[in-house]
Amino acid sequence: MKSAKKKIEKEHGRTLTNRQMTFARHIVEGIYSNAECARKAGYSHEVANNQASKLLNGREYPHVLEYIQDLRTERERRYGVTTIGQLERLHQLSSGAEEAGQFSAAINAEKIRAALGGLTVDRREQVNTIDQLSRDEIVGRLADLQKKYPQAFMVDITPKEEPDEQGTRSELLEHDPQQPPEKVLRNAD
Repeated sequence: MKSAKKKIEKEHGRTLTNRQMTFARHIVEGIYSNAECARKAGYSHEVANNQASKLLNGREYPHVLEYIQDLRTERERRYGVTTIGQLERLHQLSSGAEEAGQFSAAINAEKIRAALGGLTVDRREQVNTIDQLSRDEIVGRLADLQKKYPQAFMVDITPKEEPDEQGTRSELLEHDPQQPPEKVLRNAD
């Protein structure tokens, strides 16, 4: 791989830095997002996303893109692994699992296909738990949820008959403002 590196540097008149080579290796692995590859290569969190974009756009660092392509070609030659081959294999596995009624395995294969094809990126976010939030933060989040999903906060209360303290069932009375109070009492008896 050193000869390919020297060839690329000579063609472009630019030196590949250790960070650029590390970034390229992580990109070829295909495990991490572009920004995460930049962070793993040593770029700071603040500039990682922007730097990854610059390294991959081909205008500012064409030698990095060429190095990435050479690494992919070498990997395919060494392991016989191609993106298209992997996509086809995962499709076969997914179809076979689905035909066998193993839907969980089929879904898992499809998720991996989507990630390999670049349709999804595995991201995990730290979500605050309620016990870590202040009262004002909880009230604010509930207000936001109520605005976004008002139907979730609609409560349908229907009266039910429940045994009272003596174990007998008591009826719940509805209040009708049109009916005089003495008539309600007579109807309850």
